[in-house]
Amino acid sequence: MRRSSVEYELARLEKRRDEYLRNHRQKRELAPELDAKVPEKLRATLNLTFVKAFKLIFEKGTELIEKTYDKENTRIQYEINRYAIGLKPDKKSLRAFAKQTRGSGALSLAFSGVEGAGLGLLGIGLPDIPILTANLLRSLYELATSYGYDYAKPEERFYLLMLIEGSVSYGDKLDDCQRRLDEFAERDSTEYTVLSEDEVIKQLNAAASALADETLFLKFVQGIPIIGVVGGLSNPVIMSRVRKFALLNHQYRMLKSLARS
Repeated sequence: MRRSSVEYELARLEKRRDEYLRNHRQKRELAPELDAKVPEKLRATLNLTFVKAFKLIFEKGTELIEKTYDKENTRIQYEINRYAIGLKPDKKSLRAFAKQTRGSGALSLAFSGVEGAGLGLLGIGLPDIPILTANLLRSLYELATSYGYDYAKPEERFYLLMLIEGSVSYGDKLDDCQRRLDEFAERDSTEYTVLSEDEVIKQLNAAASALADETLFLKFVQGIPIIGVVGGLSNPVIMSRVRKFALLNHQYRMLKSLARS
């Protein structure tokens, strides 16, 4: 039987995802002599700072982030793209949608001192960490909107945090993240389990821990400073990783949804 356009595009995407996973499956760790030099207090401080940054931005910073991109226009463009696919779900319309969404969230957000103060970021021990977190969330917010997902919902926030964790994970941890993301994509939106606040917080902590570990790796292996990450970490190391991983998974999720319809 001849494959449909959706099945064909899904197979192409799965090959790209498999390649990504192969390239990041090897577990990266600090060499023992370097790991021994990492103060436990620094590791704990980084982890706690990322946790505080996520909570702060989710509670107070989302509206400010939304002022940095045209959310309504992005949402309308999604409706147009989805309508076009509904009329004619061929390779041309599917690839046009994918091409357009690749531009969503591409520009990183650099908060000025005034905007940072507005978020209360300067009250956290390492102010650059919350700014990096805001950059990541801004990119993911816009990308989610371009695929028609409401990131204000607990289940979408949970998915967003899984994307962040998976994007900076390796080995078995990456495989586990990908498995959970795929399980999420296999379900229709009406089948989502109502998440408790504790479940979201648990995933928030996992994302924060993964970001802290990657920050330490970049610091001690590649020499990228922890202080001053806005000019280093967020551009392009972590930002590009998170965005690439999120794109692959949002595309997969959309195609699986189309395959069910």
